[in-house]
Amino acid sequence: MKSNKWLSYGKLRLSYGVNGNRDIRDGNGTVDPNRALAVITSDKYPTVTPGGTATANSALYISRMANADLRWERTTSLNAGIDFALFNSRLNGSIDVYSKKTTNLLVQRTLPQVSGFANVISNIGQVNNKGFEFNLTSKNIVSNNFNWSSSFNFFLNRNKIVHLYGAADVTNADGTVSRVENSDKANGWFIGKDIDVVWDYKVLGVWQTNEKDEAAKYGAVPGDFKLQKLVNSGPNQYKYTDDDKQFIGYESPRFTWSLRNDFNIYKNFDFGFLLLSNWGQLRQYNQAINNQGGVSISRTSSYVQPYWTPNNPINDYARLNSGSSGTTVNVWRKASFIRLNTVSLGYNFPKSWLTPLKIQSAKLYANVSNAAVYAPHWDFWDPQNDGPTPRYISVGVNVVF
Repeated sequence: MKSNKWLSYGKLRLSYGVNGNRDIRDGNGTVDPNRALAVITSDKYPTVTPGGTATANSALYISRMANADLRWERTTSLNAGIDFALFNSRLNGSIDVYSKKTTNLLVQRTLPQVSGFANVISNIGQVNNKGFEFNLTSKNIVSNNFNWSSSFNFFLNRNKIVHLYGAADVTNADGTVSRVENSDKANGWFIGKDIDVVWDYKVLGVWQTNEKDEAAKYGAVPGDFKLQKLVNSGPNQYKYTDDDKQFIGYESPRFTWSLRNDFNIYKNFDFGFLLLSNWGQLRQYNQAINNQGGVSISRTSSYVQPYWTPNNPINDYARLNSGSSGTTVNVWRKASFIRLNTVSLGYNFPKSWLTPLKIQSAKLYANVSNAAVYAPHWDFWDPQNDGPTPRYISVGVNVVF
């Protein structure tokens, strides 16, 4: 292929491997090697003698369950890719596709209350991941006084739960028995679904004043969120149960991408910016319930936001204090965003200015981190971090003597 005029470089890749993981993380995502062990906690309990004397006694009890059957996670991965350079290396890039099978995934499994424990670290059966990644670097303009280059990355991943804790026999309508894999509703894990799927009630809007009588059937009042009811008959006709929950989205992004552009003007000025994006994910937006935290009686909030009133009959925010006295619900909103992550500007001083000063190079620069965020459906703090993210501005000089 050396005689062609468009392909400067090409390489096909195929890889296969198996690796293990024994890291167990706590509720904050920090690796904690002790999470697999039981925890003994001390406490006090009272006793009263026949004479009426109360005594405080010390006791020890196990507050966290151990799991002696824990095993390492095991991931088997198959990857195929191509590296390429086109048009005398003006375009460089790579394309990768992969398939991964993870067995004995380490998770925090919810337990029934009768067990005496809230959860336990456990292994679940099998989760499959498939994904695609594309990278492209381009020299858009190359000249003596102006250069422009770009780098683009696109990535997506899809996963599916194949096995959890085992299977159960289910009798079909025709009398035959089928072996069906067990899902885990408590953790929101379902066979055949994404491990980050959102299974919850679908919010249709807010009950309005002219719907007062209908809202009362569900234990709500105008200003509370209205949920979609899937089961409209039987003893739970006006009660929301798991049968009314549905798959409404995913907590993980459907795809991510980044784009960086770098410019050099007259060999002295440098300018660049980086865009980052996560798209298609949902986040809980329970601030819309307007059940604010604060001192004693919920009089303060950390963020200015609207709320429903009879004179302000909006359909996307509840009345004040709805979460404590109204419908109990999780509100989910799209948290897709495009972030202008960094912007940089620099000036390289000419060599002719620096040589008499015994300076090899000098550059004046200004950088901005987290310059701006565009999130069309999210109106609360930062859509990625679920909190305030600072913007950093730095100005400086780099000098090499």
